[in-house]
Amino acid sequence: MSGTLPTSAALYVRASTEHQNYSTDHQEAVLREYAASKGLEIVRIYCDKGRSGLTIDGRAGLLQLLSDIQSGRANFQVVLVYDVSRWGRFQDVDESAYYEFACRRVGIAVAYCAEPFANDGSPLETILKGIKRAMAAEYSRELSAKVFAAQVRLTEAGFKQGGTAGYGLRRMVLSSTGQPKGVLRLGERKNMPSDRVTYVPGPAEELAVINRIYGMYLDERLPDVGIAARLNSEGIATGLDRPWSAHLVKQVLTNEKYVGTMVFNRGTQRMHSVRRANNPLKWIRRESAFEGVVSRERFEQARAERRRRRKHWTDDEMLDALRDIMVEHGRVTPDLINASNVPSVKSYALRFNGLVSAMGLAGVNWPSLSRATITRYRLRCVTRDMTNELKRCISLACAQVESLTPRTWRINGVMVRLLCTRCRYERSHPCWKVTLTHTPAVDFVIWVRMDQSNDHSEQVYLIPVAEFPGHQYLWPSTRTLKKYERYAYPTLLALFGLG
Repeated sequence: MSGTLPTSAALYVRASTEHQNYSTDHQEAVLREYAASKGLEIVRIYCDKGRSGLTIDGRAGLLQLLSDIQSGRANFQVVLVYDVSRWGRFQDVDESAYYEFACRRVGIAVAYCAEPFANDGSPLETILKGIKRAMAAEYSRELSAKVFAAQVRLTEAGFKQGGTAGYGLRRMVLSSTGQPKGVLRLGERKNMPSDRVTYVPGPAEELAVINRIYGMYLDERLPDVGIAARLNSEGIATGLDRPWSAHLVKQVLTNEKYVGTMVFNRGTQRMHSVRRANNPLKWIRRESAFEGVVSRERFEQARAERRRRRKHWTDDEMLDALRDIMVEHGRVTPDLINASNVPSVKSYALRFNGLVSAMGLAGVNWPSLSRATITRYRLRCVTRDMTNELKRCISLACAQVESLTPRTWRINGVMVRLLCTRCRYERSHPCWKVTLTHTPAVDFVIWVRMDQSNDHSEQVYLIPVAEFPGHQYLWPSTRTLKKYERYAYPTLLALFGLG
């Protein structure tokens, strides 16, 4: 420090944890002694407690120091730092040098109070600082390697390495001798470094939900999002202050901890780098580390089913699969399709615009398929197509839209519901059932009417609910369709005035 001697100083202290030998309190005491010996008045203290030195992210103290210096608000002439590593143990040593340079650039000196050299800019001092910065970075790399090796050993011994337990499981603390000490609640940690943590099954009601999830996935063949929707509709809590999602369901179905296997090193994020997934060959696994809540057989069935669903089936492969079912069983039915290792009935209906169409292309018959089943799947396809067409019309009309349910929208402030109905013969003549009541309540029902053979959609109507007070349903028939003609449009495009 040359020129006019500084009279005021700021302190910068940092420690990753308060268990370190050089805690922030210890650093501050040393820096105050140094300031007193130099006749410096301490006017500001910048502190980062419990902050890693690998990055600057989250280090409010250092960020505030740099902001004050660069904006001209700094009312001190020197920054006192315990040693070179307090700036940080950055893997790029030039980053540590930059923060010191940022101070010196505006005339503020930096003094390292516990280093054996004076920070005077001499060639020797420059070399020593470079070595110290490299040593600080290497210390972090070596520590990371040691911690990882310890985590591997503990995982191989069957102990858990950080993180939450997950639905249906709980974290149990074990003493160094293996004696259970208690179950940790969410957010709690073990209080002794020598203690270990493992999993134990959670409450019976959560275990029942896990078994239901496997049943819905394997037996009912519901997708993850469908399982989540059902659990949420039943008001089943996740215990995480958030509803069920497809991601949470997937965790239950794919994480090996549910069969008692402890897994570590699924992903890598060492030295605060960007997290990336690891090859499964690098995973550290210990089977039968604790009591599982799902049988291995059931878990493997779910794993195989997920691989099957993720496979991209070509049209020819799907049709060949139907022919194989015909050869094996002598017939093809929806139950046989869903029970076979092929795409679901719904997948066939969506891919080929109906099951009958898929059967025709495959060249097989299925006499057990009822007319009602054919109509139901054909109506599902029409509903899907009309929903997509309605979304396209909304986009073309540049309307303001808010989706409330899969078939209900608020369009320019007006509540609208799409309803596709089949032709029935329940009242001795062809008729259609139009439901007006709905949750949420709507202003208009866009009614898509199937033809009398239920082969395709024949007419679109915009039914104003307010014109039918007290009506829960409408039953238009071939005798009364004329009274609804004033609501009729040939297409959805015409309804929006686009065609």
